Amino acid sequence: MQPLVQILSNRDYPIGKIINQELEHSDSTHIAVAFLKSSGIKVIQDSLMMSLEKGAEFELIVGLDFKTTDPMAMKFFIDLHRQNKKVRFYCYGDKGENKTDIVFHPKIYLFHNPQETISIIGSTNLTQGGLMSNFEVNTIFNEKNPVYYSKLKAIYNSVKYTDSLFTPDDEYLCQYSDVFKAFEKNEKSAKKDKGIKETFKQIAKKEKCLPGTIPSINSMIVSCLRENMKKGIKIVQIKDIYSYLDECIKNPMFKGKYKLDTFHNSIRGELNRHELNSKSALSMQLYERVGKGQYAITKKGEMYEGR
Repeated sequence: MQPLVQILSNRDYPIGKIINQELEHSDSTHIAVAFLKSSGIKVIQDSLMMSLEKGAEFELIVGLDFKTTDPMAMKFFIDLHRQNKKVRFYCYGDKGENKTDIVFHPKIYLFHNPQETISIIGSTNLTQGGLMSNFEVNTIFNEKNPVYYSKLKAIYNSVKYTDSLFTPDDEYLCQYSDVFKAFEKNEKSAKKDKGIKETFKQIAKKEKCLPGTIPSINSMIVSCLRENMKKGIKIVQIKDIYSYLDECIKNPMFKGKYKLDTFHNSIRGELNRHELNSKSALSMQLYERVGKGQYAITKKGEMYEGR
């Protein structure tokens, strides 16, 4: 059966009404947007709660580029996740902080129910303006046989399973709020402010310590060193670290995430950056180099819970 395809402008019919309708009937919703605002939550909140009461799953990925995403909106989803584990909320670090050095700018809405799938792509962020009042244009795919849905879900997953994703906590949110308020007041001045610059560094460092969707290179190195510690091996050869991580990335979730010909270089880079005596401002001091090509885990490494 051919999909029903519609191109819709908010001037014709607000896309927010379509999203609310599909949320209410969906058993699984996945959304990836560049910006999130409290005003957008107000538009979808009733439908979202109705969906969750029925046992549906809800997952949201939002961008932090230009510090435009609203911290109060982030707090809403952090709190909602604590109340309901079927709610998953992730942030994609901004261009200066993520691993891919790209601006995160998608607008993808995916809804699944037993009868059909609905996919929406276009210009709409999760804001009141984007959902209801701005001049926005979106394409809607209604399918019994989910061809476009599957393609868009694959694109969504290619974003979801990256090292740039993390789940913020209260401490991160507090620091992010300071930056957001400064940018909201005067972006140009905020970029020059020494205090805000320092908070930026702290945020970047904090992001790397927060859980994500796939293990980072550091997380895998730490796991390797911890497992050896349990066996009574305190000093691990770099060749054994390479072998351990080579096995890790055979997992299908890592497909296409690392270039095999440069993977060992990336491992060495992380070992050097987060070594006990590293000069890097972003060093987490997770490892101690005890000899040529020999590493031990530090106290900070033992306590590391990041992605």
